Amino acid sequence: MPYDVRVINADLKKELLLGLDPTQQSAITSSAPLLAVIAGAGSGKTGVLTRRVAYRCLTESADAAHVAVLTFTRQAATELRRRLRALGLRDTIIAGTFHSVALALLRQRWDEQGKSHPVVVSDRRRLIGEVIGPKRTANINDLSSDIDWARSRNITADRYASAVQASGRRSSAPVADVAKVMSDVQMLKRKRGVIDLDDLLSLTIEAMRDDNNFANIVHWKIRHLFVDEAQDLNPLQLAVLDQWRIGRDDLTLVGDPSQSIYGFNGADPSVLTALEQRFPGIEVIRLSANYRCTPQVVQAGLRALSHLPTDPPQLFSTRPDGSPVQIYGFDDEKAEANGIAQIVESWRIPTSRWRDFAILARTNAQLAPLRDALTAHNIPTRIVGSIAADPVQLATREVGDLPSSIRIATWSRDARAPLAEDSTETEEDLVARRRVADAVDEFLTEGGGDGRTFLAWVRTNRPFDDERYQDSVELLTFHGAKGREWDNVVLAGCEQGLIPHSSAKTQAETAEEIRLAYVAMTRAADRLAITHAHSRRGRSRTRSPFVEGVDMVIEVAPPSSDYVRDQTLRRQELEPHDFVYDELLLWRTNAGRVANLDPTIFCSDEVLRRIAQARPKNVEELSAIEGFGQSMALRVGQRVLSAVQRGIEQTHQ
Repeated sequence: MPYDVRVINADLKKELLLGLDPTQQSAITSSAPLLAVIAGAGSGKTGVLTRRVAYRCLTESADAAHVAVLTFTRQAATELRRRLRALGLRDTIIAGTFHSVALALLRQRWDEQGKSHPVVVSDRRRLIGEVIGPKRTANINDLSSDIDWARSRNITADRYASAVQASGRRSSAPVADVAKVMSDVQMLKRKRGVIDLDDLLSLTIEAMRDDNNFANIVHWKIRHLFVDEAQDLNPLQLAVLDQWRIGRDDLTLVGDPSQSIYGFNGADPSVLTALEQRFPGIEVIRLSANYRCTPQVVQAGLRALSHLPTDPPQLFSTRPDGSPVQIYGFDDEKAEANGIAQIVESWRIPTSRWRDFAILARTNAQLAPLRDALTAHNIPTRIVGSIAADPVQLATREVGDLPSSIRIATWSRDARAPLAEDSTETEEDLVARRRVADAVDEFLTEGGGDGRTFLAWVRTNRPFDDERYQDSVELLTFHGAKGREWDNVVLAGCEQGLIPHSSAKTQAETAEEIRLAYVAMTRAADRLAITHAHSRRGRSRTRSPFVEGVDMVIEVAPPSSDYVRDQTLRRQELEPHDFVYDELLLWRTNAGRVANLDPTIFCSDEVLRRIAQARPKNVEELSAIEGFGQSMALRVGQRVLSAVQRGIEQTHQ
């Protein structure tokens, strides 16, 4: 059992429900074995999911040893495990991505069969590049897009042509070429004894259909299923989920169809909008209270969603009125980048960090010029890309499963190869790969080992800490920003052709662009600015229709340099410096370094501000602060109290 029987009582149940609204409590305590929680942006969905898991284990309606909590990224899985442990649940719970859970089950099967484990490769594009060779006649990007579409639906090479025809999809590359490349990639993988990530899921489906013993083992092991971000489910993942829940319809789905933005990977919001057809008898609970964003930001997001043919969700903000959303128009992209730097400067106050700001753009190509403009204003910035965001994640994803030092050395050599002409990776991505390759080489000179040993070496030596924890404005794409939040957000390039993107040709693609705009807007907690250029790359542009008609939005001129300087000086004169908050930030950063985690995982900026304002004198007062809690106070309370005391002493000096 995950809890000591001596503490399984009504008080513990009440603690799980503390600070939650009635609807959140209903989602946690519902006795329905088949439940969908439709959770709007900022509604606390992950907290509801993990507390529902804890509540069901506590009330013995679920056995922790047979619970599987599923999500889609390693980072999200790590956060789920952290939250479950904080609620008192031990590591008996399965918490991970669909791929990692499938891999663990398959490895057990391979061990029982006496088979060696194939290496899992995460970059299928490299395999595609090898089979089409240097004298390629088809575009690797088109081939990769088509193969991704097919594999996310568990479509094999021999069925590709008929599937394309049946779906009415426009194949980017010639249908015959795609089918041949798919077949050749499968042959190459068999020859090398490797599989890719989608193979993990298709092999799981095949094994459970063909091997009753394996199916029975899986059904015995996994009895209670919980899925976070359920709007991101694609047909292949749904097929795996259906296999895992055969014989026991015990499933909780948590997600938001308005945040379904991965159509290129097969994700379909109808998983959550047509629940009764997909899951007959399912109970549905809707979380409509947004605790993150001001009413102005929520209104802007809902206005974007109003462009969908369906009614927008009934989402409302629980916060007081904030600053109006501002729209800035600029002559061209250069003036826009410079103006965004001035906006960031005008918003900053002495107690804020640069990490409290983010600039979001629709495409990767927009990020570098924005970074250069901020750098010219002496504003520290960091482009957060798919792999450049975190070298540790890159190392984990691409090196962590390699079985020997020889394979690791080969990866390091390949990582240093220049970008191909049609590569979708950026120069920042290449720099990130080479940084990991440098770390691999250093690891190998010290004796080396397999991928898991390398990850342990990374945790000990922290070769990437200088980038991971610097205080800087983050620059991301709309897609990359999903799941994140900042106090202050600027959306850049909000023009027709970028938002919606010119590649959106169908009604479904345009609908996804609308949802993407909504996701980007609701990343802002306090302040949101929307910028656009009247001319980009010499061509006339019009403002995105998704921001037209937004209530409480004003079109303003960018702040001048003199205004920015005067406002900064005035704030510095009127607002005393908060040394307590500074010390709390330092504690949180150090805690993140020691645990090798993002420091904000320990405590949000808002909670730190509450602590700084309350200045608790003991653990009891600290545990009473909203958002911190008793369990956290018992674990790290003395360190936090010491930080508060140091800040108080500096204030009086």
